[in-house]
Amino acid sequence: MSNKLEEITYLTIKDLKKQSIILPGKYSDIFENYAKELKVNIDDEKIILKDLQQDSSHVDSIVKKTSDNLSALQTSTTNARKAIHDKDDASLSIINNDLVEMQKQIDFLQKELFSDPLTGAYNRKWFSDYYLKDDLFKNDGFIVFLDLDKFKSINDNYGHIVGDQILKYLVNFLQKELDNPAVDILRYAGDEFIVLFNKNKSTILNPDKKMKETQDKLSKIVLSSSKIKKLKFSFSYGITPFKKEDNIEDILVIVDDLMYKNKEENR
Repeated sequence: MSNKLEEITYLTIKDLKKQSIILPGKYSDIFENYAKELKVNIDDEKIILKDLQQDSSHVDSIVKKTSDNLSALQTSTTNARKAIHDKDDASLSIINNDLVEMQKQIDFLQKELFSDPLTGAYNRKWFSDYYLKDDLFKNDGFIVFLDLDKFKSINDNYGHIVGDQILKYLVNFLQKELDNPAVDILRYAGDEFIVLFNKNKSTILNPDKKMKETQDKLSKIVLSSSKIKKLKFSFSYGITPFKKEDNIEDILVIVDDLMYKNKEENR
Protein backbone atom coordinates (compact mmCIF):
# COMPACT_ATOMS: atom_id res chain seq x y z
CA MET A 1 0.00 0.00 0.00
CA SER A 2 2.91 2.38 0.56
CA ASN A 3 3.42 2.57 -3.24
CA LYS A 4 -0.26 3.45 -3.60
CA LEU A 5 -0.04 6.13 -0.92
CA GLU A 6 3.02 7.61 -2.63
CA GLU A 7 1.10 7.62 -5.91
CA ILE A 8 -1.94 9.30 -4.30
CA THR A 9 0.29 11.93 -2.69
CA TYR A 10 2.04 12.65 -6.00
CA LEU A 11 -1.26 12.96 -7.91
CA THR A 12 -2.69 15.23 -5.20
CA ILE A 13 0.31 17.58 -5.26
CA LYS A 14 0.30 17.58 -9.05
CA ASP A 15 -3.38 18.61 -9.01
CA LEU A 16 -2.82 21.30 -6.37
CA LYS A 17 -0.05 22.95 -8.43
CA LYS A 18 -2.80 24.18 -10.76
CA GLN A 19 -4.53 26.03 -7.91
CA SER A 20 -3.68 29.57 -6.85
CA ILE A 21 -4.97 29.06 -3.27
CA ILE A 22 -4.55 25.83 -1.33
CA LEU A 23 -6.44 25.19 1.90
CA PRO A 24 -6.07 22.08 4.12
CA GLY A 25 -9.61 20.99 3.31
CA LYS A 26 -8.86 21.16 -0.43
CA TYR A 27 -5.85 18.88 -0.01
CA SER A 28 -7.95 16.40 1.99
CA ASP A 29 -10.73 16.36 -0.61
CA ILE A 30 -8.37 15.77 -3.55
CA PHE A 31 -6.38 13.16 -1.63
CA GLU A 32 -9.60 11.31 -0.72
CA ASN A 33 -10.84 11.38 -4.32
CA TYR A 34 -7.62 9.85 -5.64
CA ALA A 35 -7.70 7.27 -2.84
CA LYS A 36 -11.19 6.21 -3.95
CA GLU A 37 -10.10 6.14 -7.59
CA LEU A 38 -7.17 3.86 -6.75
CA LYS A 39 -9.33 1.82 -4.34
CA VAL A 40 -7.29 2.58 -1.22
CA ASN A 41 -9.24 2.64 2.03
CA ILE A 42 -7.62 5.52 3.91
CA ASP A 43 -10.08 5.08 6.80
CA ASP A 44 -8.27 1.94 7.88
CA GLU A 45 -5.33 3.63 9.58
CA LYS A 46 -4.03 0.36 11.06
CA ILE A 47 -3.49 -1.14 7.61
CA ILE A 48 -1.79 2.01 6.34
CA LEU A 49 0.50 2.26 9.35
CA LYS A 50 1.33 -1.44 9.10
CA ASP A 51 2.26 -1.09 5.43
CA LEU A 52 4.39 1.99 6.07
CA GLN A 53 6.08 0.17 8.93
CA GLN A 54 6.90 -2.75 6.62
CA ASP A 55 8.35 -0.31 4.08
CA SER A 56 10.43 1.34 6.82
CA SER A 57 11.58 -2.08 8.06
CA HIS A 58 12.74 -2.93 4.53
CA VAL A 59 14.93 0.18 4.42
CA ASP A 60 16.18 -0.50 7.96
CA SER A 61 17.15 -4.01 6.88
CA ILE A 62 19.18 -2.64 3.95
CA VAL A 63 20.91 -0.14 6.26
CA LYS A 64 21.76 -2.88 8.77
CA LYS A 65 23.15 -5.22 6.10
CA THR A 66 25.22 -2.37 4.68
CA SER A 67 26.57 -1.57 8.14
CA ASP A 68 27.46 -5.24 8.67
CA ASN A 69 29.36 -5.25 5.37
CA LEU A 70 31.27 -2.13 6.36
CA SER A 71 32.27 -3.75 9.65
CA ALA A 72 33.40 -6.87 7.80
CA LEU A 73 35.35 -4.68 5.36
CA GLN A 74 37.16 -3.00 8.23
CA THR A 75 38.10 -6.39 9.69
CA SER A 76 39.29 -7.65 6.29
CA THR A 77 41.41 -4.52 5.83
CA THR A 78 43.08 -5.03 9.20
CA ASN A 79 43.73 -8.70 8.42
CA ALA A 80 45.07 -7.84 4.96
CA ARG A 81 47.61 -5.39 6.38
CA LYS A 82 48.83 -8.05 8.79
CA ALA A 83 49.00 -10.69 6.03
CA ILE A 84 50.97 -8.33 3.78
CA HIS A 85 53.36 -7.56 6.63
CA ASP A 86 53.80 -11.28 7.37
CA LYS A 87 53.92 -12.15 3.66
CA ASP A 88 51.12 -14.67 4.30
CA ASP A 89 49.88 -15.50 0.77
CA ALA A 90 47.36 -18.09 1.99
CA SER A 91 45.61 -15.54 4.23
CA LEU A 92 45.62 -12.94 1.46
CA SER A 93 43.89 -15.40 -0.87
CA ILE A 94 41.14 -16.03 1.71
CA ILE A 95 40.72 -12.28 2.30
CA ASN A 96 40.46 -11.67 -1.46
CA ASN A 97 37.67 -14.25 -1.76
CA ASP A 98 35.83 -12.62 1.16
CA LEU A 99 36.10 -9.20 -0.51
CA VAL A 100 34.74 -10.54 -3.81
CA GLU A 101 31.72 -11.99 -2.00
CA MET A 102 31.26 -8.78 -0.04
CA GLN A 103 31.23 -6.73 -3.26
CA LYS A 104 28.43 -8.91 -4.60
CA GLN A 105 26.38 -8.30 -1.45
CA ILE A 106 26.97 -4.54 -1.59
CA ASP A 107 25.97 -4.41 -5.27
CA PHE A 108 22.76 -6.30 -4.44
CA LEU A 109 21.92 -3.97 -1.53
CA GLN A 110 22.55 -0.90 -3.67
CA LYS A 111 20.24 -2.26 -6.36
CA GLU A 112 17.51 -2.88 -3.76
CA LEU A 113 17.83 0.63 -2.35
CA PHE A 114 17.64 2.43 -5.69
CA SER A 115 15.21 0.15 -7.61
CA ASP A 116 11.44 0.24 -7.93
CA PRO A 117 10.35 -3.09 -6.36
CA LEU A 118 7.67 -3.77 -9.00
CA THR A 119 9.36 -2.95 -12.31
CA GLY A 120 13.05 -3.00 -11.48
CA ALA A 121 13.49 0.49 -12.93
CA TYR A 122 15.36 3.11 -10.94
CA ASN A 123 13.31 4.90 -8.28
CA ARG A 124 13.05 8.58 -7.36
CA LYS A 125 15.67 8.22 -4.61
CA TRP A 126 18.22 7.20 -7.25
CA PHE A 127 17.17 10.17 -9.38
CA SER A 128 17.51 12.56 -6.45
CA ASP A 129 20.84 11.14 -5.25
CA TYR A 130 22.63 10.54 -8.54
CA TYR A 131 21.14 12.88 -11.15
CA LEU A 132 20.37 15.93 -9.05
CA LYS A 133 22.01 18.06 -6.41
CA ASP A 134 19.69 20.31 -4.40
CA ASP A 135 17.04 19.77 -7.13
CA LEU A 136 19.47 20.96 -9.83
CA PHE A 137 20.74 18.78 -12.68
CA LYS A 138 24.38 17.78 -12.44
CA ASN A 139 24.89 17.44 -16.21
CA ASP A 140 23.36 18.30 -19.59
CA GLY A 141 20.97 15.95 -21.33
CA PHE A 142 17.41 15.21 -22.41
CA ILE A 143 14.50 14.21 -20.19
CA VAL A 144 11.44 12.27 -21.32
CA PHE A 145 8.27 12.26 -19.21
CA LEU A 146 6.22 9.22 -20.16
CA ASP A 147 2.66 8.31 -19.20
CA LEU A 148 0.67 5.20 -20.14
CA ASP A 149 -2.51 5.89 -22.13
CA LYS A 150 -5.80 4.85 -20.50
CA PHE A 151 -4.03 2.86 -17.82
CA LYS A 152 -6.96 3.24 -15.43
CA SER A 153 -9.23 1.42 -17.89
CA ILE A 154 -6.72 -1.45 -18.04
CA ASN A 155 -6.88 -1.78 -14.25
CA ASP A 156 -10.67 -1.49 -14.27
CA ASN A 157 -11.22 -4.02 -17.07
CA TYR A 158 -8.52 -6.57 -16.30
CA GLY A 159 -7.56 -5.97 -12.67
CA HIS A 160 -4.48 -4.59 -10.93
CA ILE A 161 -2.49 -7.80 -11.39
CA VAL A 162 -2.64 -7.35 -15.15
CA GLY A 163 -1.95 -3.64 -14.66
CA ASP A 164 1.22 -4.48 -12.75
CA GLN A 165 2.29 -6.87 -15.52
CA ILE A 166 1.80 -4.09 -18.07
CA LEU A 167 4.10 -1.80 -16.07
CA LYS A 168 6.74 -4.53 -15.93
CA TYR A 169 6.38 -5.19 -19.66
CA LEU A 170 6.77 -1.48 -20.43
CA VAL A 171 10.04 -1.20 -18.50
CA ASN A 172 11.46 -4.34 -20.15
CA PHE A 173 10.40 -3.01 -23.54
CA LEU A 174 12.01 0.39 -22.93
CA GLN A 175 15.21 -1.22 -21.65
CA LYS A 176 15.50 -3.30 -24.84
CA GLU A 177 14.62 -0.52 -27.26
CA LEU A 178 16.73 2.13 -25.50
CA ASP A 179 19.65 -0.13 -24.67
CA ASN A 180 22.50 2.35 -24.37
CA PRO A 181 24.84 3.39 -21.52
CA ALA A 182 23.62 6.96 -22.01
CA VAL A 183 20.02 6.04 -21.15
CA ASP A 184 18.49 5.58 -17.69
CA ILE A 185 14.88 4.66 -16.90
CA LEU A 186 13.07 5.36 -13.65
CA ARG A 187 9.55 4.95 -12.35
CA TYR A 188 8.37 8.36 -11.22
CA ALA A 189 4.90 7.54 -9.86
CA GLY A 190 2.17 5.06 -10.73
CA ASP A 191 2.17 4.68 -14.52
CA GLU A 192 4.49 7.66 -15.05
CA PHE A 193 8.12 7.11 -15.98
CA ILE A 194 11.14 9.24 -16.78
CA VAL A 195 13.75 8.42 -19.41
CA LEU A 196 17.05 10.28 -19.16
CA PHE A 197 19.53 10.76 -22.00
CA ASN A 198 22.90 11.82 -20.60
CA LYS A 199 24.95 13.88 -23.05
CA ASN A 200 28.19 13.19 -21.19
CA LYS A 201 27.88 9.45 -21.89
CA SER A 202 27.03 9.61 -25.58
CA THR A 203 26.90 12.22 -28.34
CA ILE A 204 25.51 10.04 -31.12
CA LEU A 205 21.98 9.56 -29.79
CA ASN A 206 18.95 11.24 -31.35
CA PRO A 207 16.49 11.17 -28.41
CA ASP A 208 13.55 12.67 -30.34
CA LYS A 209 13.77 10.13 -33.15
CA LYS A 210 14.43 7.22 -30.80
CA MET A 211 11.43 7.95 -28.59
CA LYS A 212 9.10 8.34 -31.57
CA GLU A 213 10.27 5.00 -32.99
CA THR A 214 9.80 3.34 -29.59
CA GLN A 215 6.31 4.78 -29.19
CA ASP A 216 5.24 3.63 -32.68
CA LYS A 217 6.64 0.14 -32.18
CA LEU A 218 4.85 -0.43 -28.86
CA SER A 219 1.51 0.78 -30.24
CA LYS A 220 1.60 -2.02 -32.84
CA ILE A 221 2.32 -4.87 -30.41
CA VAL A 222 -0.59 -7.13 -29.43
CA LEU A 223 -0.31 -8.97 -26.11
CA SER A 224 -2.29 -12.08 -25.19
CA SER A 225 -2.54 -14.62 -22.38
CA SER A 226 -4.73 -17.52 -21.28
CA LYS A 227 -7.26 -15.05 -19.88
CA ILE A 228 -6.83 -12.14 -22.32
CA LYS A 229 -7.10 -12.75 -26.03
CA LYS A 230 -5.99 -9.34 -27.21
CA LEU A 231 -4.52 -6.38 -25.40
CA LYS A 232 -2.81 -3.34 -26.86
CA PHE A 233 -1.49 -0.36 -24.98
CA SER A 234 0.58 2.71 -25.71
CA PHE A 235 2.18 5.69 -24.03
CA SER A 236 2.38 9.41 -24.52
CA TYR A 237 5.51 11.41 -23.81
CA GLY A 238 7.11 14.79 -23.74
CA ILE A 239 10.80 15.41 -24.29
CA THR A 240 12.95 18.46 -23.65
CA PRO A 241 16.66 19.21 -23.18
CA PHE A 242 18.06 20.31 -19.83
CA LYS A 243 21.28 22.04 -18.88
CA LYS A 244 23.55 21.62 -15.90
CA GLU A 245 22.08 23.46 -12.87
CA ASP A 246 18.57 23.67 -14.39
CA ASN A 247 15.90 23.22 -11.69
CA ILE A 248 14.08 19.88 -11.92
CA GLU A 249 10.67 21.40 -11.07
CA ASP A 250 10.93 23.93 -13.92
CA ILE A 251 11.90 21.18 -16.38
CA LEU A 252 9.12 18.86 -15.20
CA VAL A 253 6.51 21.57 -15.82
CA ILE A 254 7.75 21.92 -19.41
CA VAL A 255 8.00 18.22 -20.19
CA ASP A 256 4.68 17.40 -18.47
CA ASP A 257 2.91 19.94 -20.67
CA LEU A 258 4.54 18.46 -23.78
CA MET A 259 3.43 14.98 -22.70
CA TYR A 260 -0.22 16.08 -22.46
CA LYS A 261 -0.01 17.69 -25.89
CA ASN A 262 1.29 14.39 -27.26
CA LYS A 263 -1.58 12.57 -25.53
CA GLU A 264 -4.12 14.85 -27.21
CA GLU A 265 -2.50 14.28 -30.59
CA ASN A 266 -2.77 10.50 -30.17
CA ARG A 267 -6.48 10.48 -29.37
